[in-house]
Amino acid sequence: MDNLGTFGLAKRNIKNKPARSYGLMALTGILCFILFFGSFMIYSLKRGISSLSDRMGADIIVVPEGYDSKVTGAILRGEPNSFFFDKSVEERVEKTEGVEKAAPQLFLATLSASCCSFPIQIIGIDFDRDFTVVPWLEKQAQLPLKDGEVIVGSNVEGTIHEEVKFFSRPFKIKGRLAKTGMGFDNTVFMSIEQAKELAVEFEKLIQTPDAGDENMISSVMVRVKRGEDPEKVLKNLRAEFKNDGIYPILSKQMMSEVSKNMEGMLVYVYVLMALLWLLAFCVLILVYSVSLKERKREFAMLRILGSTKLKLRNIVLSEVFIINITGALIGTVFGLVCALLFSPAVGDSLKMPFLQPGIAPMLILAAAAILAGTLLGPIASLFSLIKMSSAEPALLLREND
Repeated sequence: MDNLGTFGLAKRNIKNKPARSYGLMALTGILCFILFFGSFMIYSLKRGISSLSDRMGADIIVVPEGYDSKVTGAILRGEPNSFFFDKSVEERVEKTEGVEKAAPQLFLATLSASCCSFPIQIIGIDFDRDFTVVPWLEKQAQLPLKDGEVIVGSNVEGTIHEEVKFFSRPFKIKGRLAKTGMGFDNTVFMSIEQAKELAVEFEKLIQTPDAGDENMISSVMVRVKRGEDPEKVLKNLRAEFKNDGIYPILSKQMMSEVSKNMEGMLVYVYVLMALLWLLAFCVLILVYSVSLKERKREFAMLRILGSTKLKLRNIVLSEVFIINITGALIGTVFGLVCALLFSPAVGDSLKMPFLQPGIAPMLILAAAAILAGTLLGPIASLFSLIKMSSAEPALLLREND
């Protein structure tokens, strides 16, 4: 009796038309893959921007002229760079009108390390004065770091208390950062004193003048006084360092440029997804219309044998439901697997802050994609079902003849 029930008949009808059924499953699967993976990318990019905003504790960053893109690359994308200017810049920054705090950092790029098969960024921090990185580093390890201790980003290999080497010098991993979606994932943090000691080895290896000078730093992170306009303080700093080869950057401007680039890219993603779903919806309407028209004799015979219009509708909707939920499940699961396996590569290729969501948000995205894919078929078939239900059995047979 089960085989003659609504779902039983629906399953048999699907088996009798395998090419059509599998084709519709594939179409739904592709759409759900695109919907899930596109939503995953959008969500990850937005989380990356949010993570960057939360950790950008400086209002202004002062760097050597011509290195504004370098520091942006180091912070946003983890592109290793080394650049230096004299520590006297920090003293002049502190005296500039509107500046509340100033803290130095030293950027040093390694060519290789025992922990990694790729170059990484070393950032030396003044733990007594820093107000940008230290607040969230404290959540990962007890600070300040002792000699020979470092905190590593999430992409840097090695476990807590394991030893790694930079420029042939051993360091012990004191803590590991949670995933940030920023360049900090490929960064090693240490005290600025130890970074300066490594800079001596860097100078010998790269033959970079002044790199090993203990008075050299790479940037000054600036916090403006409460109530002061950061743009006004920026103008003060630029006036202070005019023609000195020093370039202050407004961190808000750096953020807005990243957000602007991301929004421009997301517009294309939204439009592409919408067009694909609209096209698929039109295709499904056409397919179900042709399919139901071909089956008029079948439906007429079932009506003559006593099936109600509601029974016929339920059989067709069951077929559509089974086809679409199967395709949606396959496409979404495939998208979920691809997201888990390839998200690091996707993040690297986008060259933007990219922070993969946790399991719970990904499952919610997957459930939404499955639901959308499942509902797409029944909605697309409504027009044909209404037309079929309005016709009488004799008219269906006559139309088919």
